[in-house]
Amino acid sequence: MTRILVGALSAVFMIFAMPAVEAQDADTARRVELARQIVETSTSEDVYRVALEASLPLARQNFAASIPGSTDAQLDEAMDIMLEILMSTYPDVIEASSNVYASRFTEAELAELLAFYQTPVGQKLATELPGITGELAQIGEMLGGQAVQQNIGRLQAVFQ
Repeated sequence: MTRILVGALSAVFMIFAMPAVEAQDADTARRVELARQIVETSTSEDVYRVALEASLPLARQNFAASIPGSTDAQLDEAMDIMLEILMSTYPDVIEASSNVYASRFTEAELAELLAFYQTPVGQKLATELPGITGELAQIGEMLGGQAVQQNIGRLQAVFQ
């Protein structure tokens, strides 16, 4: 059971964790700092929580399938613990995200992005992002479910 829990936690964490890039020189350090300001301005723990919560129904389903006889109360508690554990990674996600941004944008581009997120529309985007993320997750789940149902015969044929 421990392997199942660790495997499930690792799988969910890998969705959100990004590889870190070491700051090797002053230019990189400036880019990482600008990127950190962008990440902290454009996202929040709320957005992270919404994204994690969107992944919990599938994790719950996997737990239920992997642990026969598990009760709803046990699954609820396991999901609460999983969310708590994953939310504790938020500072690491900010750090990793900053390094990824810094590796993909020049200092000038990062400065432009930061300037955008400091505008009223940039702030509105940051404020609205949790709701947008949650709504898009629901839409994605619905569309994905419909697509699977429309193609269930193809999937079932694999197991015959």
